[in-house]
Amino acid sequence: MLHYLPAKSCIPQRVIPILSSFPLNRTVTKINQPLTKFETFSGFFVSQVEKLPKKAYICSNKVYHFIVNLRKYIHAIVLPFVFSVPLHAQLSLEPVGARAAGMGNIITLQTDVWAAVNNPAGLGMLTGGGIGVSHEQRFTMPEMGVSTLAGTFPLLGNGVGLSLSNVGLANYGENRFGIAAGRKLSKYLAAGISVDGHLMRFPEDYKNLFAINGNAGVWATPAKNFTLGLYVFNLTFSKWNDREKTKLPVVFSLGAGYSLAVPVQLVAEISKNIYEVARVKIGTEFLVGKVLYLRAGIITQPFEVHFGVGYVYKKILFDAALSRHPVLGYTPQAAISVSL
Repeated sequence: MLHYLPAKSCIPQRVIPILSSFPLNRTVTKINQPLTKFETFSGFFVSQVEKLPKKAYICSNKVYHFIVNLRKYIHAIVLPFVFSVPLHAQLSLEPVGARAAGMGNIITLQTDVWAAVNNPAGLGMLTGGGIGVSHEQRFTMPEMGVSTLAGTFPLLGNGVGLSLSNVGLANYGENRFGIAAGRKLSKYLAAGISVDGHLMRFPEDYKNLFAINGNAGVWATPAKNFTLGLYVFNLTFSKWNDREKTKLPVVFSLGAGYSLAVPVQLVAEISKNIYEVARVKIGTEFLVGKVLYLRAGIITQPFEVHFGVGYVYKKILFDAALSRHPVLGYTPQAAISVSL
């Protein structure tokens, strides 16, 4: 959601959209350099490089300092909002791991170390610990590198996971840290819960934002070679601590997987943000020999294509993935995980 400054009182002929999280004062300030204009398209932000007149006027004291350095922070500020989540409910950190990314970001069925950041029910199916590191370069932009560290270990019959993620620049960015636990309830059923903390850092005098949310998931195998997963992100309907009490997204994800044979797996998932249209994800994974995985997937709304590979060496798994957004371009991702 955008706030547009009154054109007749601030900018003759042109209007500059200002992110709604920045309060507007009424002091007129001149800026003697070109700015970049942003507009919304299909529920996400699209950056349009469009030079405004050199003499533009902004109605805000605080916004002035921010706009002066806007070109420096432009990618880090806008791109967190380009995902299929509206501005009033945005989150830029949604790490999934390179294996899931290669199959279309299907997160509900994982039973590896990346269950610590995805469906926590998968932790209940783990028999040991593990540690993983992942890096995602969203849209090949240096400012949008997402780095994630995750670890899992058994504790009192439960699988416990810890995770830490970071994206952004020194003066603007977002951190996500989480703790998750899953328990195996039977041979065919597991359940889990997780708690995430989010810190959004802004430059200069802007107030940092903070939020805590709770999540829950279920993992089940109701029939041979058939798996189901359910994950609810932000089951607590949490909000940021800004003046407007901006809502975090609430997302329901339901996934299913079927193994046609030992080396072939088909997976699908439907994900519904209550503020957005549902997204359908379809993916597959082929095991070539005993050490090489080939993966592919698609996502709708908007349409994305995903590819990935994995290589197993003893207890080490190397994963890589590449996806393409129809407007914003390519996103490469790589991860390495070790079973302990």
